[in-house]
Amino acid sequence: MKIALVGSTGRIGRHVAREALNRGHAVHCLLRAQVDLFDPDVLAQALRGQDVLISAYGAPADAPQLLATVTASLVQATREAGVGRLITVGGAGGLAVAPGARLADQPGFPVALLPKVKAHEDAVAVLAASDLDWTCVAPAAQIAQGERTGRYRMAVGALVCDAQGRSTISYADFACALVDELEAARHLGRLVGTGY
Repeated sequence: MKIALVGSTGRIGRHVAREALNRGHAVHCLLRAQVDLFDPDVLAQALRGQDVLISAYGAPADAPQLLATVTASLVQATREAGVGRLITVGGAGGLAVAPGARLADQPGFPVALLPKVKAHEDAVAVLAASDLDWTCVAPAAQIAQGERTGRYRMAVGALVCDAQGRSTISYADFACALVDELEAARHLGRLVGTGY
C-alpha cells in the first residue's frame, strides 16, 4: 500500500514507518516543516495518490487541544484527496477498564494528563462524526522500548491488561498491531486498545 504518515519522527511514528517498510509498503512521511497539518487543502495535495493516511501526531504538551484540530484537518484532507482510509494513534486514558469507567477515572491517574485524555476523546469524536473508514489504535497504559514479538491483544474501546492487571506494550509490537489493522481492517469505525 501507499501510506502517508504524519508523526514519523516521533517514537511511535518511527516504529510504524519501520514496520510498514519491512512489510513492503511504500511510506511517504509528511513532515511538519514541509506540510501544514492545519491547512486541509495543502494537506490534501500531499495526500493525493496515497491509499491510507496514518497519523501519529503528537500535540504539544501545553496545547493538547490541537490534536482535535489537526484530526479535523486530516479528516477533511483525506476526504478531499480521495484517500480510502485514516488510522490514528489514540491514548490509553480514555479506554474503558470497566463498564462506564475509563482508565482516567481511576484513583491515582495523574491529573496533569486529563487535558490530554480529553483531547484524545475529542479527536475520536471528530473521527466518529466523519464518513471515512477510520480506526483509532490506542497503546497500553505503558508503552516502552522492547523487542518485537508480533504477539499482542486488542479490545474495542477497552484497556488491555495481562493476568496481573498490568497494561504494557512495546513500541515495536504496537506498530505491529497498527500495521496489522491497516492490512486486515478488522476494526473500522472503532477505537481499539492494544497490549499484552
